[in-house]
Amino acid sequence: MISAADSGHRPLVTTAMAAYSLGMTPASFRSWARRHGITAADYRRAPGSTGQATALWDLADLRKVVLKDAA
Repeated sequence: MISAADSGHRPLVTTAMAAYSLGMTPASFRSWARRHGITAADYRRAPGSTGQATALWDLADLRKVVLKDAA
């Protein structure tokens, strides 16, 4: 499920969705992303929310790193 798209119309997913797709917990995914130099593409806060904004990750960035690691 794609949650949003940035101005370039590239699919973005939440941390939980990205972690699940790689078989990780969200905390493990954030650590993995940090080690591989990937940063969130965007942050969105639900309307009326005062809490922390949700990080959105670009699937194309994740794919590049996963393919590079597999090679």
